[in-house]
Amino acid sequence: MLIRLLKAVWLGLRCVLPEQLSESYMESKIPLPTDNIYKFYALFALFVFIFSVGAILYVNQTHNDRVLILYPELEALKKSEDLPPRDQTRRDLLERLLEVQKADLKFYKNTLGFLSGLAFWGMMFGFWRWHRDVQPRIDEANRVQLEIAKLQLAKLQAEIAPAEGAVDKT
Repeated sequence: MLIRLLKAVWLGLRCVLPEQLSESYMESKIPLPTDNIYKFYALFALFVFIFSVGAILYVNQTHNDRVLILYPELEALKKSEDLPPRDQTRRDLLERLLEVQKADLKFYKNTLGFLSGLAFWGMMFGFWRWHRDVQPRIDEANRVQLEIAKLQLAKLQAEIAPAEGAVDKT
């Protein structure tokens, strides 16, 4: 369903936008690390970790703002002895709302904490496997390439040296 919707939107954009403009919109401005799956795991998990930590801070701040708005009114209603039924209902509603706020905060913090922990371990796994399995091969390939380049340079210098000596004798 989502894929069909995205295809429809894309086809609509292609009809509306000129070809050059639509191509510039489709260019990726952020290069994705598709050369190595472990690098992708690590960087995606890093993104999720940063998102979840930011979400925890946002949820906490939002909860504090809501409680600071509701709590003074609730305390004022609790101190009053003779309340009309409307204010009693308002007091009960505010008490229930604060309970829901606490429960929501606990749920969001636990969920986001689990997500950030999962992301942390995914990040560690990705970086560890990348460093242990993939990077040594890349380093070895680079070392071999350097050796080949040095040998080719030495060969070219050996071929050029007699030619330069022949030119100097004439």
